[in-house]
Amino acid sequence: MIRQLRTKWKHKRDLITIDNIVKEIRTNTDSNRYGDLFIQLFGFIRPRKQQLPNTNLKVLIETLKHDAAFRNGLQQMFLFLVHHREIETLFVKVGLLNSNSFTEELTKQLRHRILPPVPEKRSFNYLLEKTFNKKDDFEWVNAIGNEEWTAFFKLIQVSAQEISLPIRRQLNNALATISVKISYLGLEDEFRHYTKATKQETPPFLEQNRSVQNFIELLNDNNTSPNTIILAAENIREQIIQCEQIIEQIRKNTIRNGTSLKQSYVLLRTAQLLNRMRVIVRFLTPEYLSETAWEHTVIMFKGIIFGVNTRNSIGLLYTRNIEMLAYQIAEHKSESGEHYITTTRKEYVDFFYSAVAGGFIIAFAALVKALLHMIKMPLFWQYFCYGLNYAIAFVTLFVTGASLATKQPTMTASAMASGLDSKKNKGDISFRGLAMTFAKVWRSQFASFVGNLIVVFPMSYLIAVGWSYLTGDHLLHTAEESVQAMRDQNPLKSLAWFYASITGIALFISGLITGFFDNKAAYSSVANRITEHPQLKKYFPSQRLKRLGDYVSRNLGGIIGNICLGFMLGYASLIGSFFGIPFDIRHITISTAYFGFGVAGLDNQVSAYDWIWTTIGVIGIGFFNFAVSFSLAFFVALKSRSVSITKVPIVLRYIVRYFRRYPADFIFPPSKERREADVFDKKRKKEM
Repeated sequence: MIRQLRTKWKHKRDLITIDNIVKEIRTNTDSNRYGDLFIQLFGFIRPRKQQLPNTNLKVLIETLKHDAAFRNGLQQMFLFLVHHREIETLFVKVGLLNSNSFTEELTKQLRHRILPPVPEKRSFNYLLEKTFNKKDDFEWVNAIGNEEWTAFFKLIQVSAQEISLPIRRQLNNALATISVKISYLGLEDEFRHYTKATKQETPPFLEQNRSVQNFIELLNDNNTSPNTIILAAENIREQIIQCEQIIEQIRKNTIRNGTSLKQSYVLLRTAQLLNRMRVIVRFLTPEYLSETAWEHTVIMFKGIIFGVNTRNSIGLLYTRNIEMLAYQIAEHKSESGEHYITTTRKEYVDFFYSAVAGGFIIAFAALVKALLHMIKMPLFWQYFCYGLNYAIAFVTLFVTGASLATKQPTMTASAMASGLDSKKNKGDISFRGLAMTFAKVWRSQFASFVGNLIVVFPMSYLIAVGWSYLTGDHLLHTAEESVQAMRDQNPLKSLAWFYASITGIALFISGLITGFFDNKAAYSSVANRITEHPQLKKYFPSQRLKRLGDYVSRNLGGIIGNICLGFMLGYASLIGSFFGIPFDIRHITISTAYFGFGVAGLDNQVSAYDWIWTTIGVIGIGFFNFAVSFSLAFFVALKSRSVSITKVPIVLRYIVRYFRRYPADFIFPPSKERREADVFDKKRKKEM
């Protein structure tokens, strides 16, 4: 029965033709039918399957041009609807952020999704919600060109004299409301700090309110000349431009000063209100820049329909507000990632030795982990000690400058994505240059892996042998524990590679945490706050405080990110046991260390089968650590910069060309830095 009703309704909808609409609007004398006719009209414009978005609108425009009676009827319908429905909400709320903070807006949208507010059925907003009731209506509305919508609106427009006083009053109220909101936002710290720095006596966010009040008074005075009103509108427009310039400048400075979710929300909300103010002013002064006014009318129409369809979209709210913060996090990771990319042979060798030092530290971290395993503690504290051990090791790596192979991918991925950022590169993206950078990243990663592993395995093996010599007992007490240490790395006997992927996710998250706190340190002026701390100044000289402040500001993100990574890895196995799910970690250097412990624990009595498959397992663990963390970081970095993923294959083609010509460059840097022309333009000499 339900299927039959759906089929019947679909057939009825398809019967909405231009002839039916023309006939009813021509002959209609019942104003109560206008709401239904409005819905039918846009129901006809809505494209059917396999239709171009503008097909039906073109038919409607042609009909309006050649049928004066239909055109007049449609004009009267729109005039009646605008006169008899409340429109102030449409201008003040729809498509705009209306709460004071991101958290408040998020809470409101969650609440409205669970229990929607009671609709005001006499409002124009309610009519639009009934008309554009499909979640994807905004897509076809946006797909239709501005020129075609402008042609449609021009045909159904009425003269300014026919706009009644109540409509003008609602528009005036909407303009005044928005102006006050902008003045309030202009008092936020995000704007006050900027205006103080630029020594502006009266910020344009406050000045615009005076101009708006003056503009409204002129509109309400019937004796005001049109030229005076136009001059007042021009004054408001100039102040809107000044406000938008301040917003743009603050956004540019976030690369240096950092940002916050609150700042992102305030800037976005203010920009929306300024744009809406511009549209309302042009509604009230249609004779002022008429063609531009039509363009902004269409833009506002599309924005309103988008707002109607996405009014409680939590995903959209998150995306809009997190974009700038995510960009800064990725940007700070990019700056850190540049330290992991080597160009010259000296840099490469130095980086290799830093990886050797990293392998040395991890070998002893693995020893401490094995010793902690011998101590019987409550589970929480047992795994807390594991996490603390890893955290101390990772922070030691960070502060000493030693490198860990798996810490590179999340940083270098952001550095790679930075090269695809047209905003940062002033619109000029060199795909060849990115391919050259990838080769540097790859060989740096290779040096890091080799440097770590060339030390971790023999060092761990010697530690286990030494422990056995000194204590008379194996580090891994029983042969079963040693066998298990080998099996844990064997992909045929365990979920080693799956757990390695989980570790890749943890590495990615630690990279995000690092970028977040680096951004936070810059935005919160941590260095200056430490330097000017009133209590610390009593005990330490200013120069020492300044050095401390600079050190904390530069390294806060790295230290916190490494601490978080340590505890994520330490608690992973406990989480799996607690929930009864396959959840654990496999980190290439730690796995290699336990490989060495296992070989020593079995007194070197390891079959060729176990040698081969454990070695393959360890290499695979490294691959999945790298692949997962790099891919996630690269994807997020691209998204934060609004870079299309379609650009990636272009870079890959250049990478393949580079590898075919100079494969050794992906392992060891050439004696002289390679130029793009040498790789991509120079032709091979034919062998004689």
